[in-house]
Amino acid sequence: MAIVRKNFVVEGMHCGSCAVSIGMIIKNLKDVKSARADYDARSAEVEYDDAEVGLAQMNQALEGLGYRLEERT
Repeated sequence: MAIVRKNFVVEGMHCGSCAVSIGMIIKNLKDVKSARADYDARSAEVEYDDAEVGLAQMNQALEGLGYRLEERT
């Protein structure tokens, strides 16, 4: 188990309600410990077990709603 905390850029967020939805969707994924999206910063901070879940799974959960996470470079 390798718990990491990463900050991602969020695409497709239009309001504060979007941020709440994104946080809830990601947080409900197995092996995600916490998730919080910030509309003003257009970002999401996620704490998760990177051996079990990754960016692809998070984006798969979000894609139907028009959101996408990208790693910060």
